[in-house]
Amino acid sequence: MNLRVPDALMVDNSEKYVVSIRLSPDGLAFSGYIPSEKDSFFYEEIKTDQAKNHVQAIKDVFFAHPFFAYSYKQIYVVCANRQYTIVPDNVFVEKQKEQLMSFVFSSPDGKTLYERLDEFDSVLLFGIQPEVYEFFSRSLLRPVFTHAVTPMLIQWKKHNLTGFPKQLYVALHDDIIDVACFDKGTLLFINSFHFDDPDDILYYILYVWKQTGLDQQKDKLFLSANARMYQTLQETLQTYLLQIELIQSPWIDANMEVPPDITALFQCGS
Repeated sequence: MNLRVPDALMVDNSEKYVVSIRLSPDGLAFSGYIPSEKDSFFYEEIKTDQAKNHVQAIKDVFFAHPFFAYSYKQIYVVCANRQYTIVPDNVFVEKQKEQLMSFVFSSPDGKTLYERLDEFDSVLLFGIQPEVYEFFSRSLLRPVFTHAVTPMLIQWKKHNLTGFPKQLYVALHDDIIDVACFDKGTLLFINSFHFDDPDDILYYILYVWKQTGLDQQKDKLFLSANARMYQTLQETLQTYLLQIELIQSPWIDANMEVPPDITALFQCGS
């Protein structure tokens, strides 16, 4: 299977595009758009060969598609995994980032990266395989490495400041559910969970709802999910929660199944 990009994306106009390479445990996605042309957005994904070494499978996809090596206005490498943690600025010490990740995760990926969350006076640490980091650092022009949860946190905080005092935000992608709770812009809870079926999703949502003391009638749940999954969950959740709403991007086709972190990434940069 090949990744397809718009015919309009060519080597002589690629510098107009902001793009992302999204890395998940079983695949890779490429997406992008021209900031001044919202209808230029595209998203394509491919499953990597699980019989191969993960790093080699990524390299094979990269070298099979020349557009990865184009020069872009900005290129992000998005790590979509559960290996992340948030540390307050006043206790973060860069030299100790590997020790912090080892404390949180029993088997952390070999390299720890971090990015500033100025909106939260914190730092987000996340893991990446050293070979993957070195490969993209060499192969791309000034890539920005980011974790999938980062743009969603920024988007959710902005959204919460304009709405109800307490809100629960849930994003579904691959087999991961990201859950965050905000109160007047203050982050009360953030975590990611693995799920196998919709019953797991329902359990985690209601569990976090109870743990964070949200009101079933006054507070609101915002879901980022494809239309089919949203409809399935909404019908069940309405038994327990009064206010549920789907978060959608105004400039991405609702029929496109784009991970919520990618829509948040491009919206934050718009």
